[in-house]
Amino acid sequence: MKLVESKDARYVTFSKRKVSLFNKATEFSCLTGAEVGIFLISPSGRPYSHASTTIESITHKFLQWKLENPNVANVEKSNVFKTFDDLYEEVQIMNEKENNRKWRHKILYPGSEAPPDKQRLEQLVAQKLRLEKIKEEAKNYVLAEKFEFDLNVVPGSGTH
Repeated sequence: MKLVESKDARYVTFSKRKVSLFNKATEFSCLTGAEVGIFLISPSGRPYSHASTTIESITHKFLQWKLENPNVANVEKSNVFKTFDDLYEEVQIMNEKENNRKWRHKILYPGSEAPPDKQRLEQLVAQKLRLEKIKEEAKNYVLAEKFEFDLNVVPGSGTH
């Protein structure tokens, strides 16, 4: 999957997929009884929201739960590491396929070097971008953890 190149087509895709996403959220809420809230920012910067109740109510409940449960493991942490593991596995599979491709080429065309696989190169670039995103999420998580820790320090507590 990649970014829609045409700006006009991107806006049309955003609008259609936004409606579909909001419909799925409504369906999910109806089937499960869960409160669902979605925030989106369009490519042009316009904010959109959808909620089974109200965004304010869902946001308030979410923030209240986070305040009341500070020691519960942050979901983001496990997602970052899971995403990294998934990416690593994908790269391993890609490398294995590339080695097989080179061996087949070597057998079929002895003495010549296998030409570069443009699709694989595009996939590697996409993987690198995903890795950068994962690194940024991990960095933000660590900074958030440090910030939470700093907020819990009590001045003048006598511990140094």
